[in-house]
Amino acid sequence: MSNKYDPVSGDVVPVFLRYAIPSVIGMVAVTSAGIIDGIFIGNFVGAKALAAINISMPLFAVFASVVFMLAVGGSVMCGKFMGAGDQDKASLIFSKTLYASVLMAALITLPCLLFQEEAAALLGANEELRPMVMDYMRIIVAAAPLLILGLTLDYFVRIDGRPVLASVGLVALSVINIVLDWLFIVRLDWGIEGAAWATALADIAAFFILVSHWFSTRCNLKLVSFLECHRDGWRAILSAGYNGFSEFANEISIGLITLLLNWVMITRLGVAGVAAFTIIGYLLYIGLEVCYGISEALQPTVSKNLGARKPERIARFGLTAVASSFGVGLIVSSIFLFMPDTMISLFLKESEGETIAIAKAFLAVFWPAFLFNGMNIALASYFTALHKPLPSAAIALSRSLVLPGLGLLLLPIWFGDQGVYLAIPVAEALTFVGALVLVSRLRLASIV
Repeated sequence: MSNKYDPVSGDVVPVFLRYAIPSVIGMVAVTSAGIIDGIFIGNFVGAKALAAINISMPLFAVFASVVFMLAVGGSVMCGKFMGAGDQDKASLIFSKTLYASVLMAALITLPCLLFQEEAAALLGANEELRPMVMDYMRIIVAAAPLLILGLTLDYFVRIDGRPVLASVGLVALSVINIVLDWLFIVRLDWGIEGAAWATALADIAAFFILVSHWFSTRCNLKLVSFLECHRDGWRAILSAGYNGFSEFANEISIGLITLLLNWVMITRLGVAGVAAFTIIGYLLYIGLEVCYGISEALQPTVSKNLGARKPERIARFGLTAVASSFGVGLIVSSIFLFMPDTMISLFLKESEGETIAIAKAFLAVFWPAFLFNGMNIALASYFTALHKPLPSAAIALSRSLVLPGLGLLLLPIWFGDQGVYLAIPVAEALTFVGALVLVSRLRLASIV
């Protein structure tokens, strides 16, 4: 990468955009694949299949939590070493993170494959949805190790100065997933299993694209042998996991809240309620993944400036991320406020009237969440990049578990079904107030 885009010496906004734009493109591509999954499933299989996919979503949260805990924590540590000019330590933490990801992938997937029916029941699938959930889950879980490794590599490809290649891997994942969705669901009529196979094969393809970086002359990070990593000890990977705990907590919390929301919706509104929530979830991911893409640009930029001891540049990168996230939130919330029918009609036929009505009522109250969630994500990522896991975890847990959980318990008592829809917007707004308090107490000069 030229000095113009060096995180330590280049102009802040161009450097930030250099990392943020490919990251956003990659994240949007992945989200688009998931959304198009939903469009194909909703239009060619039906609302019950949509509900079955949403029942399976907490599993994705488990996979993502492992990636974010290890890869985010490890990559910002790696970036700090690279900023300080210590390539050997950077390569060591990269290698340890990769080995730890392999172990965690095995620990997650084996129990899920051995106890599929129990896992489906634990996820909240009733007798009506359980067969579909199991058909979908067994294929996705089998491909999970390569998904976990691929997403872990994505972070280190970015930190090693190749954000465009990282984006290419995620865009390829999206394109392959969409093409296979059409082939398996529309042409071959494989139903929900077709969606699972499309996702699994796309994950595998993305892994091979990203791993190609380590056969390139532009690769600075080297894979250190397991024995050498073991001789050096695993304390560093524990520190990386601790620093990435907020991302782990955020994803696990999203899974728990999805589980709770599924239970509330199926109890109050039946399968149609879960299907409606699935559509809202797809729409939510559009805005969230853009903001996650923006926040990912903070990990290489802030961590390298932390290693180089440049607090003013750190603060400017943080402000740029928050402002960008707010702009995205304003655009997305406006679209969902003024065009709800257009968005919902992408997923369902007019004959699904009950599900459409619930989705419209949900979105009419839910849209303010987009004004705050991106800024909360950016601020949590900012603290992680600064090796400040406690405030990062406080933001993550507040927005994704504690406040939404309290909202789901209390707000329906006062507002009925609307209280369910209000739980997340209220949680995001209150979290943002708390995040501003944490930022006001941060003294960058004392941590560089």
